[in-house]
Amino acid sequence: MEAVRHKDILDIVQSLTPQIRAECREVDRRRALPPGIVDALRDAGVFRLLAPPDIGGAEIDPVTFLRVVEETSYADGSVGWCVLIGGCYSTFGGLLPLEGAREIYGNPRTITAGAFRPAGIAQRVNGGYLVSGRWQLGSGSSHADWFLGGCTVTDGDQPIMTPSGRPLAREMFFPATAVEVIDTWESTGLRGTASHDYAVSNVFVPEHRTLWFSDAPRCDRPLYQMPVVGMFATYVAAVPLGIGRLALEAFMRLATEKTVTASPSLLADKPIAHATLGRAHALVTDGRRNLIGTLTELWERVQRGHRPTLPEHASLWVAATQAAQSALDAINMLYAAAGASSVYATCPLDRCLRDARTAVQHIVLQEANFEHHGRELLARGGPPGPWIIDYRGPG
Repeated sequence: MEAVRHKDILDIVQSLTPQIRAECREVDRRRALPPGIVDALRDAGVFRLLAPPDIGGAEIDPVTFLRVVEETSYADGSVGWCVLIGGCYSTFGGLLPLEGAREIYGNPRTITAGAFRPAGIAQRVNGGYLVSGRWQLGSGSSHADWFLGGCTVTDGDQPIMTPSGRPLAREMFFPATAVEVIDTWESTGLRGTASHDYAVSNVFVPEHRTLWFSDAPRCDRPLYQMPVVGMFATYVAAVPLGIGRLALEAFMRLATEKTVTASPSLLADKPIAHATLGRAHALVTDGRRNLIGTLTELWERVQRGHRPTLPEHASLWVAATQAAQSALDAINMLYAAAGASSVYATCPLDRCLRDARTAVQHIVLQEANFEHHGRELLARGGPPGPWIIDYRGPG
C-alpha cells in the first residue's frame, strides 16, 4: 500500500467502474454491497488510504481521497458512500493511541463503520469503559469489521461534566463480533449502504480504543492536523458531486435518443434541454471547483505548519454544503427536463435523484450551515455553528 499514491489509486478506482456498474441493481436489491465489490475495494486499498504508514496505510492527501470518493460515487452512489465512510474512518489510525490503532487497523482488510453522535453510555471502569447504546445510520454495517460509537461518559450512573458544563463525550471502538446490527435501512436512496441501526450491551472498551476530536493526534503530520469533522463534510459532499456527473452523462445520452412527445425532434434539439444542461453542468463544476479550492488552500497551509482555525473549519463546511446542494439542484433540473422518462426505475436519473437527495440529508450538508456562516459574517468572526463547537471538543 505504501507505493499507492495519487494517480495510481485514481486509475485503480476507475478500473473498477465496469464491475460496479454491472452490479448496480444487485446493490439496491440486497440493500448492501455485494461481496465481490467489497473484496475489490479492499484489494484496491481504498479503506486504508488515510491511515498512517506505521500501520500499513497510504496517508494519502485529502484532495486525492475526495477524488476517490467522487469517482466511486460516479460508478454508484451507494458504493461511493461506503468508500467515504470506511476510507475516511481510516484517519482514526493516526489519531488513536498506537496500541488501539494497531489492534483495529493493523489488519490490512479492516473496514470501520459507525456514527459520531454520542448516543451511547460509557461507564468509566478500571482500564476503560463499559459501553451500552444504540446508534442510527451505521453505514457499511454489512461488511464492517469494527464499529465506532459516540458516548457520554459516566461515573456510575452520573454523567461526567466538562469545565464548560457539557457532558464529557468520547468515541468508542468495538469489534463487529460484539455488535448487534438491527435491520432498519428501508430507504429510497443509497439503498446499498446497509445504514442500519446497531447496538452493544455492556461491552468493555479499553482506554486505548477511545478518542475525542480535541485529543492531540498520535501522528503529528499534516493530515492528522486537519479538522476531522470538517474534512468529513468535504468527503460527504464528494458523493453528490460524483452522482451529479453521472446524471449529466445520463441526461446527454437520453437527450440524443428521446423523441419529444407530439414532435419529430429529439430532446437534444430543444433549447430548453440546452439551457438545462448548461446550467446543471455549471452548478456541478462550480461547486466542485470551490470545494476542491477551499480544501486545497487549507491543506497547503497546514503542510506549512499552520493550525486550522474555527473560521477555517466553517469554510470547509460551507464549501461542502454549497457543492452538495448545487449538485442536487443540477440533478433535479435534469430529472425534470427528461420528462416522464425519468420516473422509471430503469432510468439512471431516477436513482441519481434518490441517491443524491439521501446524501444531502446528512446533517453535515444541510442548509442550516449557510445560516451559521451568515451569522459569523455579520458578527465579524462570531461563534461558529453548534456542531463545529461540539466536535472541537468537550472543553
